[in-house]
Amino acid sequence: MYAEPLVRLISASTLAILVITVSYLRKIGIAMDFSSAALRGLVQLMILSAVLTYVFTSPVWPAFAIPIFIAMALLAGYTSAKRVGIPGAVWITTPSIAVGAAVSLAVMTALRVIPLKPEFVIPLAGMAFGNAMNICSLTLNRLLSEVRNNRNRIEAMLALGATAQLAMEQYERISIKSALIPSIDNMRTLGIIFIPGAMTGMLMAGINPVTATVYQIAIFFMIISSGIVAAVYATYLIKKRLFTPAHQLIEEI
Repeated sequence: MYAEPLVRLISASTLAILVITVSYLRKIGIAMDFSSAALRGLVQLMILSAVLTYVFTSPVWPAFAIPIFIAMALLAGYTSAKRVGIPGAVWITTPSIAVGAAVSLAVMTALRVIPLKPEFVIPLAGMAFGNAMNICSLTLNRLLSEVRNNRNRIEAMLALGATAQLAMEQYERISIKSALIPSIDNMRTLGIIFIPGAMTGMLMAGINPVTATVYQIAIFFMIISSGIVAAVYATYLIKKRLFTPAHQLIEEI
């Protein structure tokens, strides 16, 4: 039963060996990071496959799905917070990612765009949380960079009576727009430069190409909507860490 997938995994590992070899020969320095990431990813996916096999066949799957969603939100928030690199960032990233993913998933299921079945809801939740995490990290990193680079201008606006919201508005827009560029570019080139993973998987499973196309575009709408909600909420929350109640920029930022 498992012999064929194992053979495919071993065969695919030749590409991993290629990455490590090129890294070593060219002294790129990613061999150890890549190896540990690949091993960690493999172990996590194997554990996930065992959990999902049980959940998908359970008649009470929502009882198991909720803890999975909570774990996704916590891990995504923790990972994003490490990228942001400011104290207490997890209290910004976790709720932002959770809200962004929850909103998009709620709309998708309420409007019956996706069936309320575990084999649809749980994988799509992973996509929503994962992409909300990436966009949240990109947004906050860019925003903090903008604040540090434009500190004098922001303080000048505050000194002239501007609120923290007004002083930050243009930098928030720049940060959110920048974070969404990869997702929007991917959508712009759908079907021309690449066939996305979800659609590829459905086609390999024998799904009608038209049906696969509809699901894929719906997934991209979900990805971008979860990301922009997470980004907007994150920029709102981080202002409380950047400014005092008197609308003064905090020194250590």
